[in-house]
Amino acid sequence: MATASLNALQTFETAARMKSYSSAAQELHITHSAVSQQMRSLEQALGVALFERKGRQMKLTAHGQQLLKQIQPALRQISRALDQIQSEQKTPAIKVATLQSFATFWLLPRLGKFQALHPNLAIHIQAAIGLVNLEKTKTDIAIRFGLGRWDGYEAEKLLDDHLYPVCSPHFNKGRLPSSPQQLKRHRILCVEHGREWQNWGQYAGIEISDFKVESHLSDSNLMLTAAMAGQGIAVARHSLVAAEVAAGNLVRLFDVVAPSDYSYYLVTPTGAPKSENLQAFAEWLKKEARRFAKSQLK
Repeated sequence: MATASLNALQTFETAARMKSYSSAAQELHITHSAVSQQMRSLEQALGVALFERKGRQMKLTAHGQQLLKQIQPALRQISRALDQIQSEQKTPAIKVATLQSFATFWLLPRLGKFQALHPNLAIHIQAAIGLVNLEKTKTDIAIRFGLGRWDGYEAEKLLDDHLYPVCSPHFNKGRLPSSPQQLKRHRILCVEHGREWQNWGQYAGIEISDFKVESHLSDSNLMLTAAMAGQGIAVARHSLVAAEVAAGNLVRLFDVVAPSDYSYYLVTPTGAPKSENLQAFAEWLKKEARRFAKSQLK
């Protein structure tokens, strides 16, 4: 049975990815001849050619492509395991990626509970509008909003959501619309894709395209800030505005509540090891989500 060292496989993966022995040597901080020698030894051990030269580039053969496809996930998993061991020798920490709006309105107000239970565990939150590559950013877990399908990741549903219109109690000098049809008289606020308005509008039986006055913002965080400032009416997710409605900073309009077609998911790279700290954090999140879901939407 052919054998190959982990070092040789790492060198092969780098050379295949860079399509150059010279570039691989620079990334690995070894000489060009060392890369060349390792690849010759690997090819001899396997009994097949892995590379063929095409001009200045090294192109993978069919055997090389097959080997690369098989070893890349394993090498990534080994790298993650080594990173985790190294990080655990330092101050324990969990790096979390999520939407700015979810971090602001749902996660951060609750995070103190977890930190009281785990005072020696740091939580680093990376809030962003778009999807964060967990492997490149060395992020442990993400809370994503969507359908639960992301290539290369495991997703566990955290929380379903509901949609309804909200505005400041002082919007339009307190003269608020009393029916969905009256919304057409007022400025509406929506994120750039307008998904929540479209979903709620279909459920309420009104055509959103008839609205003439709109303000588009890049994300829900900005949209809700504008709504609380009295700049318009927004269709919001219950998870983001429940506390603001309870505090009187926002008013829920009408009794029409639409289920969101998207949900929140806990997302981790497929096959990634989960430390005890990460498992504890995930279980705490699920417990908080269950508690929130049980609070009735009146």
